[in-house]
Amino acid sequence: MQPCLASLLGAIVQYRKAAGLSQAQLANRVRYQPSYLSKAERGLLGVPSQSLITAIDAELKAGGTLVELRRHAWLEDKGGQAGVTWREVPQEVDITNRRQLIVGGGAAAVAPTMVAPVTVGSAAVASTTMENAPVPAASRAALAGIPGQVRNDLAGRWWTSWQTFRDGEEIHSSQEVNVDQAGDHLTIAAISRGLALEEGGYLWSGELRVFDNEIVMGWYMAMDGPVRSKGTLFMSLHPHGDRLTGRWVGLSYDGLFIEGWGAMARSEQVTIALIERLKKQHPRGV
Repeated sequence: MQPCLASLLGAIVQYRKAAGLSQAQLANRVRYQPSYLSKAERGLLGVPSQSLITAIDAELKAGGTLVELRRHAWLEDKGGQAGVTWREVPQEVDITNRRQLIVGGGAAAVAPTMVAPVTVGSAAVASTTMENAPVPAASRAALAGIPGQVRNDLAGRWWTSWQTFRDGEEIHSSQEVNVDQAGDHLTIAAISRGLALEEGGYLWSGELRVFDNEIVMGWYMAMDGPVRSKGTLFMSLHPHGDRLTGRWVGLSYDGLFIEGWGAMARSEQVTIALIERLKKQHPRGV
């Protein structure tokens, strides 16, 4: 086990025991399956997801210590292979892998269990528990269309960068946008094209919604008359609320179902660095 990961997992156990909580009790409080937290504490999942560590840090009142330790563990584990350095970008790009999403990627996405902890590999028991578990209040509110509690102020001016294509050739576009926020609903509108109209640049607007303070989803549509581009956005919100990374897919100049990476931050330089990092980490776009 790598040193930074060992320090993170040791700190989790130390804080949990200081709070007088068992693994099962802590798992219920942060809305994860006890078996998943057990595997995370033993290092069986590698570097735990950002959403899990953020939830544990808040529950155990660690004051950001666990989040910072995870950042070091993430850089130690993936920074080298992705070419990440401390001088390039001070915060990591947190891309929760598919396995973590399947077994419990978000603290509010998994309902609290009401039964004793299941053993690792007891898929049938875990499946039954999840199927019969009550829906969390936050999820019920989302289903009912009631605005959720968003802890970050996302309103104001942002920079966006997009990996896009024209005639099969990859091009880069950076645009400044304005975001208006009402609870968990965001209205976004580009205020600069980034590229000339004849090069494929256009003004656009859209609507987004924040889910569980970690996922932002929505749609966008061109505002320039001759341009038919439109599509969807799926982005991960950094816990600090200062950047988003994800994918866009939609109708573009090159046709239907075109997709690429996208990033939002408070400065253009950061968005460009995030896009380059995503391309290095996921050379095939997955």
